[in-house]
Amino acid sequence: MNLLGIALILFGAAFVHGLAGFAFALLAVPLLAFFWPLREIVPLMALLGGTINGVLLWSLRKEFRWRYVLPLLWGSLPGVILGAAFLSRAPETSLRMILALILTGYGLWGFLNPHPRLKLSDKWGYFFGFWAGALGAALNTPGPPVVIYVTLKGWSKAQVKSSLQGYFFLLAFLIISAHAYHGLVKAFVLKRFLFFLPVVLSGLFLGHRLYYRLSLKAYLRLIYGILILAGILAWP
Repeated sequence: MNLLGIALILFGAAFVHGLAGFAFALLAVPLLAFFWPLREIVPLMALLGGTINGVLLWSLRKEFRWRYVLPLLWGSLPGVILGAAFLSRAPETSLRMILALILTGYGLWGFLNPHPRLKLSDKWGYFFGFWAGALGAALNTPGPPVVIYVTLKGWSKAQVKSSLQGYFFLLAFLIISAHAYHGLVKAFVLKRFLFFLPVVLSGLFLGHRLYYRLSLKAYLRLIYGILILAGILAWP
């Protein structure tokens, strides 16, 4: 029963990620925490998440622009180092509480400000990239800072989703390297990655097919709703 439940969680999270362009780990991590400790879940999510981000990036490669994600990526470098060290030492309850507060807070902010007048310059990418790197390495949830940044840039739906995939795909390499350095990528993590990868790719494909039917307004509301739900699920 545990394997079936885990497979359903991963399929559903991948489906939503295919639809929204993020949220695979946001949804899967708190639910998988009922089965495994976070120190086993987070490295697995980095491997699976990096794979599905690469698949989506390839499908959206015509919309992707390197200059959109470079400030985020450079800002992530020190954040990843800090986050990986935190994951290897911090109590699990503290990790889950931090995650829940961040997700719920930004999700509610998005619903209360559906059309924010604030427009960020590229220089803010370094700041949001740092926090994305730290959260990505510690909890494999780099999404909230990056989503805040891209939704305040005034980009189109395609620009938002392709930029998210490009950044998350590149960040995955940094996070996996940091996890390996701290001894978190173990043999059983790699076995789980290979075992559940077909399930994850199936969910991703179905979700991405539905993505093209969403308007920009519906797409943004979906993003904020996912963050709120994930924050509620993550609460310890």
